[in-house]
Amino acid sequence: MKPLKLTLNAFGSYADLQTIDFAALGKNGLYLITGETGSGKTTIFDAISFALFGKASGSSRGDYTMLRSDFAGGNDKTFVELDFASGNNVYNIKRIIRKTGQDVALSLPDGTLVSGDRNVKAKVYETVGLDRDQFAQIVMIAQNDFLRFLQSGTDDRVKILRRIFGTEMLKDFQERLKARAKLENEKRERVIYDFERHGVDVYKRNEQFAEWESQAKADKADVSKADAGLGEYDKAKQKLAAELALAEDLCGKFSDLAAFRVSLEKHEAKAGDVEKYRNRAALGETALRKVKPLADESARTLANHANAKTGLAAAEKQEAAALKELELAETAVRELPPLAESQNALAVLSKKWEAAVEQLKKLTSLQMDLAVITGKQNALSRMQSEFEVLNAGFADADGKYRLLENAFFQSQAGILAAGLVDGKPCPVCGSATHPGPATLSDGDVTEAELKKAKDAKDRMREKRETQSMECGNAAMEIKTLSARFANDFSEFVPGAESETPKANPTQLLDRLLDGTKRETDALTAEKKAAEKSLAELGANRETATGRKSNAESSHKSSQTLVAERNANEREASRLCMDAQAGYREALQTHGFSGEAEYLAALVTEHELADMARRLADYDRNGEQLARDIKRLESETTGKAPPDLETLKIKADTANAESAALGKRREETKSRLDRTETRLKELRRAAIDFEQADKSYAAVKQLSDTANGKLDFETYAQMAYFERVLLAANQRLKVMSHNRYTLQRKQESSDGRSKTGLEIETFDAYTGKARSANSLSGGESFMASLSLALGLSDVVQQSAGGIRLDAMFIDEGFGTLDTETLDVAIKTLSEMAGTDRIVGIISHVAELRERVDRQIRIEKTTGGSRITMLA
Repeated sequence: MKPLKLTLNAFGSYADLQTIDFAALGKNGLYLITGETGSGKTTIFDAISFALFGKASGSSRGDYTMLRSDFAGGNDKTFVELDFASGNNVYNIKRIIRKTGQDVALSLPDGTLVSGDRNVKAKVYETVGLDRDQFAQIVMIAQNDFLRFLQSGTDDRVKILRRIFGTEMLKDFQERLKARAKLENEKRERVIYDFERHGVDVYKRNEQFAEWESQAKADKADVSKADAGLGEYDKAKQKLAAELALAEDLCGKFSDLAAFRVSLEKHEAKAGDVEKYRNRAALGETALRKVKPLADESARTLANHANAKTGLAAAEKQEAAALKELELAETAVRELPPLAESQNALAVLSKKWEAAVEQLKKLTSLQMDLAVITGKQNALSRMQSEFEVLNAGFADADGKYRLLENAFFQSQAGILAAGLVDGKPCPVCGSATHPGPATLSDGDVTEAELKKAKDAKDRMREKRETQSMECGNAAMEIKTLSARFANDFSEFVPGAESETPKANPTQLLDRLLDGTKRETDALTAEKKAAEKSLAELGANRETATGRKSNAESSHKSSQTLVAERNANEREASRLCMDAQAGYREALQTHGFSGEAEYLAALVTEHELADMARRLADYDRNGEQLARDIKRLESETTGKAPPDLETLKIKADTANAESAALGKRREETKSRLDRTETRLKELRRAAIDFEQADKSYAAVKQLSDTANGKLDFETYAQMAYFERVLLAANQRLKVMSHNRYTLQRKQESSDGRSKTGLEIETFDAYTGKARSANSLSGGESFMASLSLALGLSDVVQQSAGGIRLDAMFIDEGFGTLDTETLDVAIKTLSEMAGTDRIVGIISHVAELRERVDRQIRIEKTTGGSRITMLA
């Protein structure tokens, strides 16, 4: 992958549109990205990473607020566009940042457009062969990161290599082994707990099993014997229960027969009272069924007649009140004055008010016009004063110019005279002799000075003429406005349109306005009062008319109501008389001497039903007692009462003996069930224990091995580490003139720490190895750069042999002396080869002299700017 062209807008420190044409830097070799600290050098790589993967190279630069330029305008779009080559194909990708997210589109070589972050991310990975993290590790070599890698210990280096080579899966494998060992041990401990819960030592379980089996065998025999005894008891109890049931039944029959005979005697003793109660029920039924309906009808018609008389009296009273209200309403209508006079007076007053309001509007408008004219006259006075100043300035500039012009022409004569030679003709007069040639002085005027004075004079003349024109335009506008005002004002003040008005228009206008306002206010108040009076009169007339209409309607309705209620009263009186006659006849017909005797005999439907029920119950009880006595006499004939107490004692004894045997049997059976259950559970648990114990031993051994002092992840990283050191030493030997090589320390400096990833430096001059931390600043840079390049090579190989045709190296060259810097530049040039470009990001001044192709970044107050030197 090689970038060809990068375009960014409102991104990072770049406010406006900036373009970098990488193709102009050539196909191979070094180029320099240079500028002040904070100007945006690393932002170029951020933009490339963002265009491809939607994220910048650094983890702290990722969202809209971090990537958008603070210098950009509110409407400027933040976007990055990149043209890049992969193999022989060229691609274009554009990514726009919005507050709500990103829009991205990838153009393929065949013209197909891929959109959507997920689709583009998959296609970029397919094309470039790297994800964002691998791209940042391989393409951008940040010196500070790899200096830290050089000088860090094994624990820190494990974390760095884990991030670069993705050995998290090995660390995860170690943790899963540890967790599996813990899980297997928990299974084993749970089984041991099951044995301990039953008080059994898991390792002596067979002895306890044998003891429990012996106990279970004895308990089974006891249970079987108890079951046989309980069977015999059940047979005896069944026989006794049958005998006891027969005896209890016969005793009950003798007892019931005696009770029924006593009840029958009591029943027959109530016969006289029952007969009287029966006659009372018959008389009550006659009063309820035969007389009460006619009595109710008589009472109802009597009440209706009373209501009819009350309603008639109320209707007659209502008719009198309606007649009186009608007379009052007619009087109120006659006493109201007519509306026409008030309406005519209001119309005249309204016309006067409208004329006054119109005049007030015109005078107010004239007052505003006069204020505008006065303001423009004041402005004209200021403009005329400014014109006087400009006119004086022009006269001064013109005078200076004329003096300089005269001096300039005189100096020209001196210049010509300086070139005259006796015997040769003068170019002005033609004379071959030059008796008194002009001379040059120290104060001669140059043509540039004369031009400067002329420009100053011309500028002053232009300003003066512009001001003069503006004064003329203002005066003409004032004249036009004044003429229009005078013409409009003459409507109120005759002669005001003349050029020499007799009075001050402002004072006249103020007096007219004041008078018109007072007149308008007075007319407004008078008009409101007239309108209110007219409205009240109209409302009163409407109220009185409505009252009269309502009174007429009410009077007619009350007359109709009186007639209707008269007829109702007569009909109610007739019905009442008929009903009372029928009621008196019914009393006589059914043997009641009067209303008092009827009311004494009267019962309710509920009371009558209760009487009938009691009489029926009495008759039914007598019949039932006779039948029961006859049945029991038949069932007990020839039999004597049995000995019930003796039978109960035998039954209680058999039950007690059976219960005691059953209790002993249940206790034995419960002990047997517990023994068999424990045996069954613990035999299964024994099998589980053997399996768990074997699994735990195997997994624990693996976990202890993988998580030991040299853990599995570190062991795997050592293989990568050896490859990195081998690749790094190929460059370090060249840069250090074969003095230094990096090697892996075989033993830890701290016996308690992890081993395998510590670095030491072998010094060929001394023949000894020493700590990498003992290197000088320049030596540390060479070592860290070698490590970075070696690490980049190994990462590319680990990523499926992906080859990237571009690389960025960020800072770190400031610690190198001249000779070492030359060696570093030579090494990087050789690494670039014939088809790779390497960009050095640095502000070191010496690099500008050694690297011809440059991308210069200038930091300004309005954002950074990019300039290319190819």
